Amino acid sequence: MSDDTQARDGRHDFDFLHGHWQVRNERLRQRLAGSDDWEIFHARQSCEPVLGGLGNVDAFLSDWRRPGQADDFQGMTLRLFDLQRRQWNIWWAGSHDGVLEPPVAGGFERGVGVFEGELEHDGEPVRARFQWSGIGAHTAHWQQAFSRDGGASWETNWHMWLRRRDDDGRLRHDDAVIELRRYLMRPGRRDDLIELFEREFVESQEAVGMHVIGQFRELDAADRYTWVRGFPSHALRAESLQGFYGGPTWRAHRDAANATLLDNDDVRLLKPARPDCALPAAAHERAPVGARGEDGGIVCVGVCELNAPAQDGFLQRFERGFAPLLEPAGLELLGVYVTDDTPNGYPRLPVREGEPALVWFARCDDAEAPRRLAADAGWRAAVADALLADLKAAPQLLRLAPTARSELRA
Repeated sequence: MSDDTQARDGRHDFDFLHGHWQVRNERLRQRLAGSDDWEIFHARQSCEPVLGGLGNVDAFLSDWRRPGQADDFQGMTLRLFDLQRRQWNIWWAGSHDGVLEPPVAGGFERGVGVFEGELEHDGEPVRARFQWSGIGAHTAHWQQAFSRDGGASWETNWHMWLRRRDDDGRLRHDDAVIELRRYLMRPGRRDDLIELFEREFVESQEAVGMHVIGQFRELDAADRYTWVRGFPSHALRAESLQGFYGGPTWRAHRDAANATLLDNDDVRLLKPARPDCALPAAAHERAPVGARGEDGGIVCVGVCELNAPAQDGFLQRFERGFAPLLEPAGLELLGVYVTDDTPNGYPRLPVREGEPALVWFARCDDAEAPRRLAADAGWRAAVADALLADLKAAPQLLRLAPTARSELRA
């Protein structure tokens, strides 16, 4: 069999899983009982190939303990590709009994893997379905569902959200798409949302495939909270947003979060203006939960609202006439983005559509740097010239103070 034929027959469909992962588990405490009580626990998983790539074995080491057991729960999975049937068979075993369960079988189509088989739950037969989706270079999503009626109806009872870790233990990110989110807060409630967000919404979003890039207080608007998050692709954006906003953490805290907000619809969906224009990787690990120090300097975000897509001329104008003026005013350009016109794959969260813009990020020597820039004669001349053609209005210069746990800092 040629290499091309081997690549098409499915034997490499699980190659994405090889390596080391951080896992967030969301698991129903009671299955097939009409429950909506989910428990959350974490695990580390490592996977390696066997039989020359015809299979793999993974080890699952969690921080969860079964009632009455003193040791953390461990699991293992054996996956083997049946060359004759061109399908995968998957066996699971756990440290609670050391018994290899009957297999589920199936394969992948259009990037989604579905595997079904007959298992037992609490002594009664059930049909089980494993599904793999949300697969990217650094992400994957597994879920398990049971059916009592032969597959006519299903109850999903377990999600595993996988994030790849480097050899040094750090999460990996690939932000092909970002959201710039500006919230209008109820008077006096900004710090309430920040405290809740820093405690509950950073790791829980990143666990399902997002990258929480930065969170900020706007210096010139006490009622504004601005933050940025990234996604590997539009397809993974939709899946990770559904995972978070349909998951137990958001359900537990959404009322408290929404009570602080007057408006949260000012959202721009952006992509790097050029391949080398994305924000750089963070120089340091994010501060831990409970951190209070907020000496992250000042970040400036410039928002240029346009009459036409930036690629039609303003991007070149910005690079030639605007960007060179930043450094003399005390700003270091970090990234340049343009509006991403891809249809919103998660309409539950609206974004500003049909509003082309160019958005740039810079770190500042001091809080006055954006004001020096706005007052600079060269900047004012460049703005006046652009208002005759590309710009709808003078650029907004948002002066942002990073919160204690913001990854993006000056």
